[in-house]
Amino acid sequence: MKKEEIYTKKAPEPGNYSQAVKYNGLIFVSGQTADDIETGKPVYGSVAEQTRLILTNIKNILEEAGSGMNKVLKVNVYISDMDDKKEMDKVYAEFFDQEIPPARIAMAVKGLDAGLDVEIDVIAYE
Repeated sequence: MKKEEIYTKKAPEPGNYSQAVKYNGLIFVSGQTADDIETGKPVYGSVAEQTRLILTNIKNILEEAGSGMNKVLKVNVYISDMDDKKEMDKVYAEFFDQEIPPARIAMAVKGLDAGLDVEIDVIAYE
């Protein structure tokens, strides 16, 4: 088996990494921050706005890979302040309304890219 790069114009342009990589039926989506796909610039909205944009971009990447949000197995959420976790969780639930939600970790981190408040990566299956 060989790995396959996943790319869509419906998500921000990647830097020196792939938007996602597919291998053996699994899709590994790189950490996504709230970047505008038209301008490539960060979107400094509320935590809810950033989360919604990030998860929409992840959804688009997964769909390009032949998957979807209902096939996400694991989510890593990085947030600049755990006091904002409730706001992030409210939007998160809109994207993962499933009988069996994905496994997840949410952790506070210091210094996310471009001074944004949220970054999320996922692992899904085809």
